[in-house]
Amino acid sequence: MAGVVHLVKTNPALAPLFVFGGSGIIGGIAYIGHCLKNGPDVIINKSAAEKPWNRIQPHENAKLWSPNKEFWQDRKVRSEQLKQERF
Repeated sequence: MAGVVHLVKTNPALAPLFVFGGSGIIGGIAYIGHCLKNGPDVIINKSAAEKPWNRIQPHENAKLWSPNKEFWQDRKVRSEQLKQERF
């Protein structure tokens, strides 16, 4: 780490390289961690439920980003209405 700081001090033009390269690596690791933690098809805990993707309800969005958020909100409202009609 001290070598990198010394290199940037002697040649300041390398600073953006280390900043953007480091942020890209950190972002990639964060995305992999997000997928491992929240992905319905990833099984890390072997002692838990056999099929963890069955825990996702029909109205839940399992995607990192969804362009159509209103669809999932409407779907949740419809599922709650159906639950109330059944009882």
